[in-house]
Amino acid sequence: MTIHERKLRKVGNSVVVTLSKDLLESIGAKESDTVYVDEDKLKEILVKKEEKDEHQKRLEMVMAKSVQKHDELYKSLVTR
Repeated sequence: MTIHERKLRKVGNSVVVTLSKDLLESIGAKESDTVYVDEDKLKEILVKKEEKDEHQKRLEMVMAKSVQKHDELYKSLVTR
């Protein structure tokens, strides 16, 4: 399963979400076709992206640096 980030856009009085060409081809649909949407199932799979605050961003940076240092140390021990 692959999760993709998509942007919601306003078109006229509607809000639309883009679908990849690969997805459309996999269900045999093309641009001008009409499709059925099960909104109950759609609600289960759509998740709003939340912006991270500065604290979360700093914490992720510290964790990434820690993992990088760990990897460097491990690689240096393996080559000995």
